[in-house]
Amino acid sequence: MTEQNDSATTQPTAPETIRAIARELHDARVGVYTVPYVSPRLPERDLDAAYAISAEFAQLRERELGVRPVGRKVGLTNPLVQARVGVFEPDYGIIHDDMVFASGVVLPASRYNRLLIEAEVAFVLKDDILEATPEAIIAAIDYVTPAFEIVDFRYDGSVGQIVDTIADNAGCSGVVLGEEKHPYGSVDLTEVEMVITGGGEEITRGVGSNVLGDPINAIQWLAETAIRTGQPLRAGEVLLSGSIGYIEPWPADVECVATISGLGRVVATVDSEK
Repeated sequence: MTEQNDSATTQPTAPETIRAIARELHDARVGVYTVPYVSPRLPERDLDAAYAISAEFAQLRERELGVRPVGRKVGLTNPLVQARVGVFEPDYGIIHDDMVFASGVVLPASRYNRLLIEAEVAFVLKDDILEATPEAIIAAIDYVTPAFEIVDFRYDGSVGQIVDTIADNAGCSGVVLGEEKHPYGSVDLTEVEMVITGGGEEITRGVGSNVLGDPINAIQWLAETAIRTGQPLRAGEVLLSGSIGYIEPWPADVECVATISGLGRVVATVDSEK
């Protein structure tokens, strides 16, 4: 997977443990409730096991809910966010077709445990990425657009340890795509400025270079990881590159707007009555 375990003597996590934890997370997501952190049941920093849980979690959704994968997200790419949650490396999760919404959507609060809001640059592919060179990645990009990631964990607390967030699909419960589509390269993504407001009040802000120096670097990390794990990025996929600002609680019953300079905006509202 993405990294070897720290101890060569660590025993692999049993397949039945992986299946059991994935089932717990899946059922908690369907039932909208929380479960304990999974890290106490895994060897320290067993990233292979955490990603195996995440993959089984995704497959349960596909088998039992009939959803299909349409994209992937990279998380924890912003050092400001890393410092706040105490996790200092990226992770990734799966985006299914029932998780993608258009700008202007009203999200029922009752579908989520504790919503967090973040804004980022989304990349949409027109071709597969079968080699993780900058040239191949850039050539495969159809367009970029602003996006909200709908962040919701199945835990009572926040991110937890790296294995907790990985197992829980990197906290990804959806994406809201922006109103405009722009060719990659039409805007310098290192210099874009992002602001999120809720009901006219600023929630967070940041610049594109917060995301691994350049959001395209997050896509390269994802492309390399996807190829290494035998699941290369495919044409049509939506790819989230990571939060430009802080990840904050999502205020209910007010229109939230994220504006990214040169790319336009994305709008969504969480309705506490739904």
